[in-house]
Amino acid sequence: MGLGDIRYEDVIAATEEFRSLGRDDFLQQYGFRRAKSYEMVLDGLRYDSKAIVGVAHGHATGEFLRAGDFSGGAATVARCLRDLGFVVETGETFHNPAALLERLRRLKVSRGPGNPAPSRHQPLSLLWAISREADEWPRLTSWPQFRDEVGPLLVEFGLPNAKATPEYPFWHLRGSGLWEVQGIPAELTEKMPKTSILDAHHPQAGFKEEAAGLLRDPVTRLDAIATICETYLQDVDRQALFERIGLAGYTTAGSLSSPSEDESSDAGTDEYGRATGPAPRRDTTRSVIVRDEALARKVKELEGDRCQICDTTLRYLNRPYSEAAHIRGLGRPHHGPDELQNLLCLCANCHVLFDGLEIYVDPDGLVRGTRGDREPRPLRRDPGHPMDETHIGYHRDLCNLNARKPAVG
Repeated sequence: MGLGDIRYEDVIAATEEFRSLGRDDFLQQYGFRRAKSYEMVLDGLRYDSKAIVGVAHGHATGEFLRAGDFSGGAATVARCLRDLGFVVETGETFHNPAALLERLRRLKVSRGPGNPAPSRHQPLSLLWAISREADEWPRLTSWPQFRDEVGPLLVEFGLPNAKATPEYPFWHLRGSGLWEVQGIPAELTEKMPKTSILDAHHPQAGFKEEAAGLLRDPVTRLDAIATICETYLQDVDRQALFERIGLAGYTTAGSLSSPSEDESSDAGTDEYGRATGPAPRRDTTRSVIVRDEALARKVKELEGDRCQICDTTLRYLNRPYSEAAHIRGLGRPHHGPDELQNLLCLCANCHVLFDGLEIYVDPDGLVRGTRGDREPRPLRRDPGHPMDETHIGYHRDLCNLNARKPAVG
């Protein structure tokens, strides 16, 4: 039952099965779990090394080994594959956000003749896929849906005069190590399949499970969006892009909204344009986040209903008036916690500016304007009011992502 019988071609046969079945089905069929430490890398794709060796042994001897039949690790599986000329790496890169961001910075993007700017096809496709993660859609998308949704996106936000070819990022994003394509027969994967093959087989593609798992964390997801934009899309109108791509939630720290311009009023008017009757009404059904009102009262009491940014104390109906503002917004896509450490006491004006990403708190605790048009002033902090610097940093990163000028803070 030694591994010495395995030949190079046996490993290749195992990888072909892996691609044909897809990772999950391959592991389930042969009785393996995902690799925790060692992964084999071939043509930009990553394989669970122990599973590949177990199946390769079956191709070599007719005896397919299962996970419990032999031990994995550097001295066995990794050594076997390396002796045959394959590259084996530790799988730690799939289990920490820093490595994910580094892979995003090092995409193998193409450059057109005479145009030094990197192609936007892969970055835009990744942002589109991240928006699906934020909305909790399935991580894999069929080729027809990818083509129909990403294709127009490439036309609208791609480089000027660049041809929109969604089939290229659909396939070549595999080289990032974060992306997989399932459903193409192994014999058709030696080179990029033609669109006719994609149309015929309807393969699926998307983030690998490890990358998708990391992107489910709102903080990592924001870092990934910022990394892609700052590395490849510096000259793109981000607000327009986010609105178009389904990431509009990242243009505000809260849930600011404006009335739809398409809504029309049925109220009658006189010759001077004044309403002649009561404002119209309509029935609606909506789902809202239930906030802890006791926390809101507590932060207002701690700060004496005085704005922590401008020191204003408003009065309304002969009473002090202030607002409890979440630093990292509740609900999608920010999923901030409803806790005292995530709350500020603000006046209505500063609350709007804070949620609208017009002001932020820098690492030194100074409140600054994202447009550089405000005199910095310290954020007032009551000793009994703890604030989580992670939430403040998250809000600052949002401001940086949307700033039209160089990075803030």
